[in-house]
Amino acid sequence: MKTVVLFQLALIVAFIYGWVCNLIAVIHLFSSDAPLTTSGIIRIIGIPVGFLGAILGWF
Repeated sequence: MKTVVLFQLALIVAFIYGWVCNLIAVIHLFSSDAPLTTSGIIRIIGIPVGFLGAILGWF
C-alpha cells in the first residue's frame, strides 16, 4: 500500500511541475514576441486544462 501512495504522490508532483513549466513556456511565448503557432495555441489551452498542460510542460 505504501508503494501505491508513493507512486501517486510522485505522479501528483510531476503533474504540478509539468503544469508550471507549461505556464512558464506560455509566458515566455508572449514576452518574446514569437509567432503564435499551433504548439503555442495548444499550450495556452493547456493552462485551464490541467492534464494537457502537465503533459506539454514536460516537452
